[in-house]
Amino acid sequence: MNRKKSLKQAFINKYGEDLNFSDDDMKLVLNKVHSKKIEQPKRKFRLGPVLMMILTPLIIMILILSSDHLLTDSKDASKEPEPAAESDRDLFGDAGIQNIINHDLFTEINQTVEKNGVAFTIHEIMYDGTRLALVYSIEKEESNQEERRIPDALFKLSVDGEPFHDYSGGLTYADEEKFLHEFHTYTELPEQFQLSIEIMNLGEKEGPWSFQFPIEKINEKYHAAPGKSSVNGDTSLTLNELSFSASSTNLSIDMIEPIEKQRKRAGTYIFEVRDNKGNSIAHMTSGATGGGDRDGKSVENFNEYFEPVDKLPKSITIIPYLSKSGGMDYITKPLNQKLPIYLEQDQFGGIMIKEVEQKQGEVWIYYEGEGVSESFRSWVVLEEKGSNTPIERINNYEKTPEGYIAKFKTSLPLESLTVSTAKRNITKLEGLELKVDIK
Repeated sequence: MNRKKSLKQAFINKYGEDLNFSDDDMKLVLNKVHSKKIEQPKRKFRLGPVLMMILTPLIIMILILSSDHLLTDSKDASKEPEPAAESDRDLFGDAGIQNIINHDLFTEINQTVEKNGVAFTIHEIMYDGTRLALVYSIEKEESNQEERRIPDALFKLSVDGEPFHDYSGGLTYADEEKFLHEFHTYTELPEQFQLSIEIMNLGEKEGPWSFQFPIEKINEKYHAAPGKSSVNGDTSLTLNELSFSASSTNLSIDMIEPIEKQRKRAGTYIFEVRDNKGNSIAHMTSGATGGGDRDGKSVENFNEYFEPVDKLPKSITIIPYLSKSGGMDYITKPLNQKLPIYLEQDQFGGIMIKEVEQKQGEVWIYYEGEGVSESFRSWVVLEEKGSNTPIERINNYEKTPEGYIAKFKTSLPLESLTVSTAKRNITKLEGLELKVDIK
């Protein structure tokens, strides 16, 4: 039993279950406490301890009542689920991986295999139906002072002894010593299975470094294969699969159009997802696209990862856009100006910087995505004025209930800094919006 519940139960035991405090009651008690504090601010007298002994149970009760669990019915209150405690670990990865960390859903492995002077350690892993995420580190006998680089590693996976190839991969840093390797899966894996991982080589070092351990899938909140489509002229959008998991809202989408139209198209499709209340579910990353020809038409499949949701929506609406290819351009503004600072990426949205905090040797930028939530929202760049070299990022970004935080390593004053993000050239595809009910 946590401290809040212990205090609550102790008060119930002493004063009964049927006490109800109105807002006026709370104000009265707080006003009395406040008035006693200001009546004699510098005098010492013995009434204070007595008064606080009398008021302490009331103050405790007010604190309990001010939480989300009101003491109107102790039996009902005891049934309400408590929110999961957030981890005190350093966060890494996208917002979905950060959610896995915060809810302590990684499974510790901590297995090390040594070969050819290299120790390869798998620290932890998770699988939630949409992606397999692996945290590992590498230690070499011949250490040097070279800058740490993303390893050139070739992975080979097997599930229950059978080779598994239905995935695309992504690799990034987890911290100063560890890496995060994601396998974006295209097919469902069993609820429980034996996973075999062989690292065939690490650059010029030959393997394999071989591992095997059991995996238990983190339960998905929702999974369906709607097969619903929207059509406008000779182009259609089909939602093949939809999953709400601990690490993502994952959509498998087909875009179908005439082959000649696909060949002439300059750019790629991107997607916005909104819930039944019109709130945008932010895009995080994409798995590799696939496709081919079907009945004389081009079929392009997209495996898209949006942020996980706290509560299942009643429906989602998918809105496709065409992101035209071309040279990368940036919108740049001085950092030391009146907040908020808006970086407009295009007519559909941008990034709103709400707060800038300067710490010892660091600058933290607090921001939100505005409008269409494509993955550029994590592209916040900090530079010294007159320089084309980005300042080192401490993190990719941190997702919080209030928005995102980008952290940079610099002691430069704010007036010497500029902030920028990538511009976009996107066009909304009218008539192809697709609404899907969540049942």
